[in-house]
Amino acid sequence: MLKPKALMQVLSQANTGGIENTLLLNQEGALLAYSGQSTGGPNISCGAIASNIWAVYEKHGRMALKENSLKMLVLQCDGGNVAITQVVNLLLCLYANSSVNLGMLVQKATKLAEYLEGPLTEIASS
Repeated sequence: MLKPKALMQVLSQANTGGIENTLLLNQEGALLAYSGQSTGGPNISCGAIASNIWAVYEKHGRMALKENSLKMLVLQCDGGNVAITQVVNLLLCLYANSSVNLGMLVQKATKLAEYLEGPLTEIASS
């Protein structure tokens, strides 16, 4: 069983160098764990938007890109950059300000997803 406090501490380790928020969501966009630098917490719609974008690309991207599975979405927005990747049956979302290099954002999301894969797989299988 994962401890919520330990999970928040792991997520908070990614919040350096311009990465402001790290979220763990279910496929429907419900927030399961969050760590961020903003005091108000994540915007309620952030999880729903991230999961919706993932679902649309997962569904339609397969046909358009002729790929088997989506690995990561990286969105470059006016207000910042977002990386979304799947960990077991959950979504990991990292939000960074616009000064963060996209390669660094992708690398942090990839390494955090790899680290969480084992513990989350155990929980999903039980």
